[in-house]
Amino acid sequence: MADLMKGKRGLVMGVANERSIAWGIAKALADEGAELAFSYQGEAFGKRLQPLAASVGSEVMVDVDVTDDASMDACFSALKARWGRLDFVIHAIAYSDKTELTGRFVNTSRANFAQSLDISCYSFIDVARRAARLMPEGGTLITLTYGGSNRVTPNYNVMGVAKAALES
Repeated sequence: MADLMKGKRGLVMGVANERSIAWGIAKALADEGAELAFSYQGEAFGKRLQPLAASVGSEVMVDVDVTDDASMDACFSALKARWGRLDFVIHAIAYSDKTELTGRFVNTSRANFAQSLDISCYSFIDVARRAARLMPEGGTLITLTYGGSNRVTPNYNVMGVAKAALES
């Protein structure tokens, strides 16, 4: 451990399980001395995340729905009350209705298109705006994308559009 992140505090969003890319990032950050908070959505994800968070010494877990302003307000208020500041955010959140990731892209429903773009793309803008208030001296915002954003990928459908928008 080189302690490259010692004294740095950050929020990791989107750890689904121990195979998540976000989890690999979180472990690497913790190994370098970062203090981490984690967000999750709903009790089931919280139960899966709790032992992972504990394994890297984190006691900060916040249940947040990125499509709900009040939930986002509560998340960032909790972080402000706990730490007063943030140094970085890892945004690894993406979603589409799984039933719409098969078949033809042209069969994507308007509702799933809007929800997929809201959760997978707009949430990063909203997170960035809120996190910036806790980064008076600057900070780092990282989001994750996928090669399906710039080439046809079977069964990626609306997620290709969402990730392309995220990259723009």
